[in-house]
Amino acid sequence: MEIIPVATDDGWTVHLYHLEGTSGAPVLLVHGMGANRFNFDLNERHSLAQALARKFDPWIVEMRGRGRSRAQRDPADWNFEDFLHRDLRRMVTLVVERTGRPVHWVGHSMGGMLGVAYLECYPDSNVRSLTLFGTPLCFGEDQLMLRLWGHLVRVHRFLPTMDQEAWGRRMLPLMRQSPEALKFFLRYLANPDNIDERTSQDIFARLVTNESAGITLQFSDWVRRGEVRSADGGFNYTRELPRVRRPALFFSGPEDRMAPAEITARILPRLGSAIKRQVVLSKENGFSADYGHGDLLLGREAPAEVYPMVLRWLQEVDESAGS
Repeated sequence: MEIIPVATDDGWTVHLYHLEGTSGAPVLLVHGMGANRFNFDLNERHSLAQALARKFDPWIVEMRGRGRSRAQRDPADWNFEDFLHRDLRRMVTLVVERTGRPVHWVGHSMGGMLGVAYLECYPDSNVRSLTLFGTPLCFGEDQLMLRLWGHLVRVHRFLPTMDQEAWGRRMLPLMRQSPEALKFFLRYLANPDNIDERTSQDIFARLVTNESAGITLQFSDWVRRGEVRSADGGFNYTRELPRVRRPALFFSGPEDRMAPAEITARILPRLGSAIKRQVVLSKENGFSADYGHGDLLLGREAPAEVYPMVLRWLQEVDESAGS
């Protein structure tokens, strides 16, 4: 694994993790909120990056505030626009310069939101397609628990960061003792019935990471208002969806409490893309389980059921583009 530091214009050094020796079109893998590069490379079985490396050139993002991605000083705050304009703008530029080819953007949760926002803000950028897992582009009034959280979390304005890493470590002993406790803590992160015990422990030991007050408060604003907008309120990403004109594939789960499949289905027509599809990973549609949020990538059978679909989709996009 090649580890590439990328300097931002505000003093951070963020990192790209490149699977060396691969060929094909570059794929940028963008993690979600409160997560890190292990979103796409958790263990030897659950690694979309390794699966894509058979045909493509995977580059895993690790944005500010996690892993090696630190600042020269230690500011405790960042928001969605810092990820978008400072971290990812530099990363996309570097990958395109290194490979000489446009990138496919694969994002989980907020990583997908960032892909949509990137194409809204930089419509002529070298992004060839979007592949989005559990990506909320708006929020519904019926997401009552999420809306309640959005109100309660405003106390976070008085705190520097959300110490999810310590929280995850403290949960591990409890999880090992009580499967029901595991299900309770996982419910909003994933469908716990669709994740095996080893993967659950890897998630809390390796994947869960700290997040800043800035992004947490911004997310709570989205949930309460129902729309995704910039921290200063000047740009509404939900209302600018017609700007997105690249091919887009959405993966949804009927048990996803963060990005419900029915909300995605309602908002999908607003994208400006000529090619836009949604795959709902449900038993009704022939899949092994009713998928939730995190298990869209890390579910028991995701490597067999989901990863091949991503490969086929990216190949289809490349073939239609003549490369």
